[in-house]
Amino acid sequence: MSRPEMLALHNIEPEFFGYQRKFVDYLRDPVETEALAAILPARISVYAKLMYNKIEGSLDACFPVCRELLESDRWQQLVKLFIKEHCCESPLYRDIPDEFINYLLNETPDMALPAFFSELAHFEWMELVLETAQNNPIAAKPAASDLLATIPVLNPVMHLLHYHYPVQTIMPSDENWTYWKEWETVNYKEESAHLIGLRDEQYGVHFIETNPATLRLIELLQDNFRTGEQAATQLALELRHSDHVQFLTFCRDILNNLKQQQIIVGTVHE
Repeated sequence: MSRPEMLALHNIEPEFFGYQRKFVDYLRDPVETEALAAILPARISVYAKLMYNKIEGSLDACFPVCRELLESDRWQQLVKLFIKEHCCESPLYRDIPDEFINYLLNETPDMALPAFFSELAHFEWMELVLETAQNNPIAAKPAASDLLATIPVLNPVMHLLHYHYPVQTIMPSDENWTYWKEWETVNYKEESAHLIGLRDEQYGVHFIETNPATLRLIELLQDNFRTGEQAATQLALELRHSDHVQFLTFCRDILNNLKQQQIIVGTVHE
């Protein structure tokens, strides 16, 4: 057999692969591929419905506010687009919300959505991330009384979050819920939100509103090699604050608050 003949034979797609593709195409979009049902197993429509219900159930549980915001018809449309358009990298049921966030942030669903929708979904998803994060042991002593003189150790289950909209207030119980529900007619102005998401030692998840300076101070401590004073000094340089003594007092108060909020969970000495 000549080389061209071998290559041609190699490029022939096995019939089973074509069947698999039709099977998956139907599961992704049973409406547009309805004709395929005739060449697929008799109960394929039942299987497609079960798969949809399983995925929608996972997303309903993780994104209840997003679902309430869009209401049932639009939410179901978005779930169907996700199933149709997104190629999941993980086969695990637990990872469906992760894949949905990847879809919202990196692809463009072919439907109208609020400008703040992907950030709201990310905020809801962060609760799941914090709840399920591995609890790695901390090699540190209990937090010292002088956090400037020691190296603060941060909560290992923590995320620093920056949003363009106040997603932490967008919920049915908030007095402005009706305002956010009118997303089709309202031109929302961006309003930055700076949050710290963490899990405490009782496994409770919390989101704490803060400010850019505090977030930057925490970032400077994340490498676990700066004392509180060294981090504060660096922050003063970045903010061009000339009164060093006053700024250290300011940062001492911040560090003590972070300790009370279980953001700082221990210290080590140089």
